[in-house]
Amino acid sequence: MNVLFFLLMTASLVYLLLFSPDTAISAAIGGATDAVTLSLKMLAVYALWLGVLGVMKRNGVTKAAEKLFRPITKRLFKGEDKETHSLISQNLAANFLGIGGAATPLGIEATARLQGEDETAREHTRLLIVINACGVQLLPSTIIALRASAGSLSPSDILLPTLLSTAITAFLGVSLTLLTRKRK
Repeated sequence: MNVLFFLLMTASLVYLLLFSPDTAISAAIGGATDAVTLSLKMLAVYALWLGVLGVMKRNGVTKAAEKLFRPITKRLFKGEDKETHSLISQNLAANFLGIGGAATPLGIEATARLQGEDETAREHTRLLIVINACGVQLLPSTIIALRASAGSLSPSDILLPTLLSTAITAFLGVSLTLLTRKRK
């Protein structure tokens, strides 16, 4: 597949350079400019939310988030230690706030702690992956930032549809994962 993509890309570039070189160069420069602009905007969004997460940790807000999500994590991830529950709770809270960049390292660390030789650990890892893939988002900040950078007149119009759709998919994903766990 990579070879096919490379051949198509090369053929397109050669065609453009032969028959319309000014278009090829302006398109390449325009695409590079747009990519750098979008990257800087996304970097700013992640820097903001990682800073907010850092302040939350210093002020004990993450402990409150852990307490909020602890009943859920204890029920879903039975038999795990307190540190693993803490990491999972922080991961859920970060995803809930739409801070995917902050949630990823927490999820990786929680997954590393969940891994083990027994079947329960592998089931818990699968469940955490499903929760992260279709987790509930109260504030989809990355999508709002992308919509704003694309020129949307009201980039936050997606709040309610996002909340509803992620809640439904999270419920279905967790239900199906638990159903297949019980079937075994």
